[in-house]
Amino acid sequence: MGEPIDLTQQALDALASSGLGNDSPAEAFVIGYQTGWQAALDLCIEIETRLNKEETDDHAA
Repeated sequence: MGEPIDLTQQALDALASSGLGNDSPAEAFVIGYQTGWQAALDLCIEIETRLNKEETDDHAA
């Protein structure tokens, strides 16, 4: 099997590449948290929308 995924390092790499270099660590954390939360919420909405569309298509057939 491959090496385990280092989520902490992936998060640090993503933070370093996000251009938050001039923000304090606290500001960078909040910005990253908000960005991640919004991305997760957007994904949930997209999944729910697709599921609803599939249900509507199934009932129309």
